[in-house]
Amino acid sequence: MFKPRLVPLVLLGLALAYAVLVPWLQPLDPRAVDLSAVLQVPSTDHFFGTDQLGRDVWIRSAQGLRMSLLLALLASVFSTVLGVGVGLLAAWRGGTVDRIAMRLVDVTNALPHLLLAVVIVALWRGQWWAIVLSIALTHWTQVARIVRSRLLAERTADYVQLARASGAPTAAIWCTHLIPAVAPQAAIALVLQLPHAIWHESALSFLGVGLPPESASLGLLLEDARGGLLAGAWWLLVFPAGLLVLVSWSTASMVDTAGPGRRRGPIPRLLSGLFTKGRGPLPAAGAARVDPSVRQSPAPAAIQSSNLDVFLPSTTGTDTPSRLLRGVDYRAEAGAINVILGASGAGKSLLLRTLTGLLPLGAGFTGNISINGRSRDTAGLAEARGPETVLVPGSAGTALNPVRTVAAQMRQTLKVARRPASRADVLQALRDVAIDESLAHRYPHELSGGQAQRVALGLGVAVGSRILLVDEPTSALDAQTIGRMETLLLARAAAGVTIIMITHDLELARRIADYVTVLQEGRVIESGTATDVLGDPAPPATGVRLGVPL
Repeated sequence: MFKPRLVPLVLLGLALAYAVLVPWLQPLDPRAVDLSAVLQVPSTDHFFGTDQLGRDVWIRSAQGLRMSLLLALLASVFSTVLGVGVGLLAAWRGGTVDRIAMRLVDVTNALPHLLLAVVIVALWRGQWWAIVLSIALTHWTQVARIVRSRLLAERTADYVQLARASGAPTAAIWCTHLIPAVAPQAAIALVLQLPHAIWHESALSFLGVGLPPESASLGLLLEDARGGLLAGAWWLLVFPAGLLVLVSWSTASMVDTAGPGRRRGPIPRLLSGLFTKGRGPLPAAGAARVDPSVRQSPAPAAIQSSNLDVFLPSTTGTDTPSRLLRGVDYRAEAGAINVILGASGAGKSLLLRTLTGLLPLGAGFTGNISINGRSRDTAGLAEARGPETVLVPGSAGTALNPVRTVAAQMRQTLKVARRPASRADVLQALRDVAIDESLAHRYPHELSGGQAQRVALGLGVAVGSRILLVDEPTSALDAQTIGRMETLLLARAAAGVTIIMITHDLELARRIADYVTVLQEGRVIESGTATDVLGDPAPPATGVRLGVPL
């Protein structure tokens, strides 16, 4: 069946074959002159005719196309590498480095590219590397902007936050998630640079500041065609110009034909495997549901905050920051299920992110946070992620890497935890959290909402941390799936894992919670045992503050 989308690929393949094979099969000395065959029209002897010096335009066009493609490819690779490097540096360091990089991009874009290229080439007249340099230095800016914007968006994605909350090293996050996320954009940018570079080189050669006249490039052939047109030699323009347009259109169309291939190569996988740190062993999972009424008394606090304020710098020009959490005194009992309740916008998710050191960009906190009795600053909270704490974000659909299968994500989590990560180990880890083996090779978009929630929770459990923070694990799930999640959480608590869970499901909280904390407008307004806060009947004030009937 004829597929129109393959036409650019076929045409580009034919052009490449023409550029490579013709000069090899029919070598032609560019300095050779045959005055007896001047300006002959296209024929079986000379498919594209001859030029003013009797040279075969068929062979000269092939030589010119090969040279133009080679210079364009080198310039495209150079400019893409430069743009990716600047974009990575700006996104990674941020702040002053980011501002300087973006102002450099603005300055470069403000300069006339062709004029700047002419100046560079004029300094090293006739040097091929000067042409490559002139093209690269004027075409890297768009790549830098694309890479930077993509990385800034990916850094705040839930699946990246889950990796950070699991204690994955920064290098592993970059190699496993961030760099593969921008690789397709970089590849597309490289392909799109090619037609620009071909036209740029052709323009320089046409203006007489490119390659020396005895060389062959599409620009030189077009420059030669100016004189031939006056003698009626139309073929001197038509065939080189046709090749220039054909290759440019085919290359640009290939971006849509090929599409952004998202499969990671071996190098990112190798690098991500090198940058891993040890983690504690995974607690054994119990399959049976545990009755909260017979659970042993909780140990001292696993996480505790006192007078905790979270703030954002003012956006109105005043010195007064915007306070998101206000004087929060929170205590999560060890080995228990600690539930946090509150209306939407009360600060529940922000509290979990603060306790794990995953504050939004620009936010800061004051007060004291201690984990297992040790006071932690921002660096200490980051060190605790993985060995001691792990946060499972609330939106499971975006908490999973969209271009990796469930098995691949579980394997990476096991590697971060320094646990065996063979196929059998991955499947066993999935079974431990009640995930069917049939889901192992599915991508996140192939999972239902409940399946995605269980996978996200399973990845958090697989890290092996003793404190598991979960943001609304049962939102928008059916009763059967909620029951499975409930059983899994109870089993984790029975194995000695501290659970800190946000939920709006008061019935679920009544069934499994040991301790309940209620937030309102960034403050703790009620805290105690589940019986005291959510007893049947519950205190009327609790229902009013939650905005729901109890």
